[in-house]
Amino acid sequence: MSLIVRSQLGLAERLGVKAMDDCGPASLATCATYLGLPTSTRQAHKACAQAGRVDTPTGAEATTARELAKAGKILGLNARNVYNWSEASNQVKKGAALILNIQASVKCVPDHLRSKWQRDYWRKQPLATYGHYVVLVWENDGWVYACPTMQEGKPGRSATPAEVKVLRDSKGEAGFPTPPAMILVDRK
Repeated sequence: MSLIVRSQLGLAERLGVKAMDDCGPASLATCATYLGLPTSTRQAHKACAQAGRVDTPTGAEATTARELAKAGKILGLNARNVYNWSEASNQVKKGAALILNIQASVKCVPDHLRSKWQRDYWRKQPLATYGHYVVLVWENDGWVYACPTMQEGKPGRSATPAEVKVLRDSKGEAGFPTPPAMILVDRK
């Protein structure tokens, strides 16, 4: 198994505002593909709609953790919300994939993990932050990270335990309730 990015870039709404609100479905597609169930972002987007997500062409609607877990089941995966980092980490080290909600910012996403889209975005708005789903897996005795704003088909990138901790803690550091949304995804 190897972590390959399924990107949200092709689903950005073009009417009104250019909304980038499909990180949840893209992260789910990344997990499914990693687990041996090749899935496009569009297929995951459709599963999220069946799970109750409403997406309009002019707004930025987030996907809830509950919708992602339900959509994972629609795709034929075992997906569930977890609230304990130790449990999530242990399951990932046994082969599961984790969708983690972060508060993306220049402070929490190290330069080598940033996508081109993020680098361009933060160059224009260096203080901007946004809620964002990313994927973490364990490969070759180390963390591997994928961001849905990366290019489609690119491999995940290695992340250190310290970098993963900063990502995991980013919601709390930004003043949001903790723990962050975490969806554990595995094969049935």
